[in-house]
Amino acid sequence: MEEKPVNKNRTILIVAAIVIVLGCCCLVIGVAGFYFYTTPYSVESSPVTQPEEPFSPQLETDMNEPPSGGLGNDILRNDTWQTIAPAASGLGCDQPIAKDTTIEVLQQPDTNGVWVEQWTVACASGATYAFEVEYILDNTGATFNIKSLP
Repeated sequence: MEEKPVNKNRTILIVAAIVIVLGCCCLVIGVAGFYFYTTPYSVESSPVTQPEEPFSPQLETDMNEPPSGGLGNDILRNDTWQTIAPAASGLGCDQPIAKDTTIEVLQQPDTNGVWVEQWTVACASGATYAFEVEYILDNTGATFNIKSLP
């Protein structure tokens, strides 16, 4: 019996077929990934319900204006308000109202330039949240520490 010589081209053809199949799979995955990555998706949400109270533009913009009073200048009061108003909201204040917020000086400035004020933030619901603010003056300006009061 005579043996047939092994076809050397067959091995090359098998390797080429595997490379082509793997290349096609990678191409399909790449195109699908690009499609899903670049396609915008819409998100369904629950129906919008009307708020119980009508929107008041004054309440929305009031958070940007600091209350009056205290020993700090306009910039320091503004910086303090921009920190205290969100803190009050985080504690449950529905909408901080600057014009109804009071600032009481608890401790006059000492020789180191430190003084303490109590800010009582008024909310649209009628609730109030009190904060103790310690101001510390130095060569670069002022630092303040805020503590929520019970």
